Amino acid sequence: MTSAGVTSAPSDDDLVLDEADVRAVVRLLGDVIVSRQDLAGVKRQLMTGICALINADAWTWSLGCRAEPGQQPVYLGIAYGGFDEARYARLLLAASHPDMAWTSEKLLTEMRRRNAHVTRLRQHIVDEATFVASGVDRHLREADVGPFVFSLRPIDERAVSTISVFRRKDSAPFTEREARIAHVLLSELPWLHEAGWPLDRGASVPRLSPRLRLVLNLLLDGRSRKEMASSLSLSEYTIAQYQQAVYQHFGVHSHATLLKRFRMGDGGDRHSEDAHVPATAAETRPGSIPHLWE
Repeated sequence: MTSAGVTSAPSDDDLVLDEADVRAVVRLLGDVIVSRQDLAGVKRQLMTGICALINADAWTWSLGCRAEPGQQPVYLGIAYGGFDEARYARLLLAASHPDMAWTSEKLLTEMRRRNAHVTRLRQHIVDEATFVASGVDRHLREADVGPFVFSLRPIDERAVSTISVFRRKDSAPFTEREARIAHVLLSELPWLHEAGWPLDRGASVPRLSPRLRLVLNLLLDGRSRKEMASSLSLSEYTIAQYQQAVYQHFGVHSHATLLKRFRMGDGGDRHSEDAHVPATAAETRPGSIPHLWE
């Protein structure tokens, strides 16, 4: 452990998987490679398999845009598994907290320096005392999230494939061996990281205030006004005001049209009921549903 209380990340030679682990890894890789599912289904198959191998409870996979050390990324196209509605809403609060930028600064710095896929335990990224004192930890505990593993793969100079796997709070920490299993599986399938995102890598996605970003995430996740009010401990009237602000920001007039825009794109390449809206309002391309955090 370093003087700052952060556990040193192991070198590539520090840990060798045993034969049983290697067989399990190869078996899962083979199943994913021959899968006949669509891209989203293949990613879900891989993450479900990883969770089973390392005893994880839940996972997320997204594209981090403008991901630089000390800055909060904007996340697009998030997929997740293992979370119910209440836990997922709390996870969004953690991801949008300003402290998330500096808690992940060490990992982003390493990834950019090496320009390579990196996978690290939480204790490799930030020391326990600093993390517990942060706003991120409080929201994660309210989401029943404890130990986690981060895995980042650079896509280009501004976009990063971002995967996290989680255990419930008060669970035993992930081990070096379990992080190695996750890393091997995720790093051996580069095409899964590079496909399925908006073509512009989120460069033209507008930035919203933190509160509106949370509401947008929940709207794109299909939540009703009542569900959002309950998740965020706000009145339905307040949620309605936020909802209208999001609609106005993107130049749409309904929940259905908002979903259509982010699922199909509205960058001037297709006709839609909101075709009169200038393309600069939300220039996106067909791809995964964006979820915007800062």
